Amino acid sequence: MAGYSVMTNWVRRNSGLASATLMVYALLYAPIVVLVIFSFNRSRLSARWQGFTTEWYAALWRNDQLFQSLLNSLIVAGAATLVCVAVGTAAAIVAARARGRARSLLDGLVYLPLVIPEIVIAVAMLIFFSLLSLNLSLWTIIIAHITFCVSFVIMIVGARLAGADPSLQEAALDLGANEWTAFRRVTLPLAAPGILSAGLLVFTTSFDDYLITSFVSGVGSTTLPLQIYSMLKRGITPEINAISTIILIATVPLVFIAQRLERGAIKMRAALAAVAGVFLVMTGPLLARSWPAGRGLPQLNIYTWTAYLSPRVVQGFEGEFHCKVNYDLYDSNEALLAKLQAGNVEYDLVMPTDYMVEILIRQGLLAPLDKSRLSVAWRNVDPRFLGQSCDPKNEYSVPYAWGTTGLAYRSDLVKEKITSWDALFDPRFAGHILLLDDTREVFGMALKKLGYSLNTTNPEEIRRARDLLLAEKPLVKGYNSSNFEQDLVSGDAWIAQAFNGNLTFAVRDEPRIVYVIPREGATISFDSACIPRNAPHKDLAHEFINYFHRPEVASAFINDSGFNTPNLYAAHGVEPWLLAQPAVFPEPGSLSKCEFMRDVGPAVALYDRYWTEIKSC
Repeated sequence: MAGYSVMTNWVRRNSGLASATLMVYALLYAPIVVLVIFSFNRSRLSARWQGFTTEWYAALWRNDQLFQSLLNSLIVAGAATLVCVAVGTAAAIVAARARGRARSLLDGLVYLPLVIPEIVIAVAMLIFFSLLSLNLSLWTIIIAHITFCVSFVIMIVGARLAGADPSLQEAALDLGANEWTAFRRVTLPLAAPGILSAGLLVFTTSFDDYLITSFVSGVGSTTLPLQIYSMLKRGITPEINAISTIILIATVPLVFIAQRLERGAIKMRAALAAVAGVFLVMTGPLLARSWPAGRGLPQLNIYTWTAYLSPRVVQGFEGEFHCKVNYDLYDSNEALLAKLQAGNVEYDLVMPTDYMVEILIRQGLLAPLDKSRLSVAWRNVDPRFLGQSCDPKNEYSVPYAWGTTGLAYRSDLVKEKITSWDALFDPRFAGHILLLDDTREVFGMALKKLGYSLNTTNPEEIRRARDLLLAEKPLVKGYNSSNFEQDLVSGDAWIAQAFNGNLTFAVRDEPRIVYVIPREGATISFDSACIPRNAPHKDLAHEFINYFHRPEVASAFINDSGFNTPNLYAAHGVEPWLLAQPAVFPEPGSLSKCEFMRDVGPAVALYDRYWTEIKSC
């Protein structure tokens, strides 16, 4: 009886452990399984399954920009891995022989890159390259990745060597082997599993890095994480799911090989051959693609937001002007500002938002436009977007695209017509309200509700807006600027503060989403085409601005991107369903109380401090 009781207790204890383990693994891998499944979803929206399809993998194959970013990531990760493995292994061998203070100093130098925050390393690398007058490119990304990845190799290989018997190398030397032979025949085989594991870790870390890469990337060097993160600003698309699935499928064999090597179940030569085979499979499709020709042609380098350059517009310009357009993506105006301030990037055209244009002009980072070469643009641009305070004489900027920040709600879940910001403060919608994760936009909403200007610098008005937002916070589900439309589609959110451009295609696929501009007014914003001060191809940049404002080109941009343009005549070529969308073509009367966002100068510190209070409470 006692034995039965012991057995029962053992089963109970282990069944609980097994259940807990199963739950942990489910939490880890369930999101990955969902991602793979939804890469075959017929709907463009991840929140709803509408049938099986492989069309997104075909669309991925046709996406030159996404494949170029994948190629860039493989080049950077491969180069960084080779250098880190070579340098890190040599350093690990030296460190293993060091003693006393020398060993402590070496250990400190190895650990330092791992404990310094990534943002500090990113800024330091950007300043360093700027001081060296080294143009940002794939090479600067590789150098930066080597800097923070080499420590992984030193640590892992060093740990492997520390567990090895030093008498083996001494025995080799005693038997007549020289230093090189002893290293090649004894030390290297002992360290090999650690070297391969470290190499795989470096490759994965480099391939996956976003923050540091975003600071040190330049013309034509957008990596896959930069590309995907920029695309996420328009929501999670099936193409992102598809390429993530492909990367996952390629990664699993590498993990399996590393585990087998660590257990001694596979020899080093077989492991290297297997790794080489995996990389060959990964790079094969890239080598098999027919890449657009561009070598020897004039180059136009554009730095812009995602979806701001449709393939039709780019291909049309390249064909007419016999040039090659290279474009890289940023996810915020501040990222653009940091790059231009560094002064070591060769972009010919950028598209900052209105308030950022003012900052760039004030800092002397933009080149004056040759207005005589922009006759088409000046003739076709809506006058209400010209002469704004950010550039009163339009000496540095030409309006490119515009939009609004309003309210989006599910008409089947919110059983009334919404016309006011008051809806975001209604207790009936508690737990189903989303606000943007954007300081000025959220404060702008609160200020407009209170009847103030969203550009106020009055401390008392800003404080009242803060108090209003603090009182609202218990009702708020979250702050989301990237994929709030997915929450609306799934029904997790009923009402949201929203950028109109993110909603265009979501409204098409889920017609129960309604977009309105509240009666109190909202933010109206526009992005402008500007030429940086150090642009190497200013003539071609002027040609592109003029080309873009041809009505047929501007309408193709609207059809492809879902954003509106300030072109007066573009609507004639726009698809009917887009013309009927208030998110793209709002009623003119609804814009009467809207304001352009302006630089508020020193008051921005007060906004930021209050925003920190709101987010942290």
